[in-house]
Amino acid sequence: MTKIKILLLSFICLLVATSLRADPRKTVKTASPVYPAIAAKMKVEGTVKLEATIESDGNVSDVKVLSGHQLLTQAAVEAVKKWKYESADAKSTQPVNVEFNLPH
Repeated sequence: MTKIKILLLSFICLLVATSLRADPRKTVKTASPVYPAIAAKMKVEGTVKLEATIESDGNVSDVKVLSGHQLLTQAAVEAVKKWKYESADAKSTQPVNVEFNLPH
């Protein structure tokens, strides 16, 4: 009986976690990152993966770096902090990818 309860509880937790991530909020305004001069000089390109905390009014209150080249992360964070999302009933978090590509 206990194993069934644990399985049921695990399933409910998974379902709730999935539903929280299922409907990402849309961006209303974005800001492009400023390519760091040293990164451009060194020809560093790539994706910076972030997690943005979005307040109910749509403003970004916090940005966490998940991965990306160290020379690019600060520029990505600064850009995403200027983004604006659609309003919602509560604060949320969602993943954000910022691409850095040099012109070829």
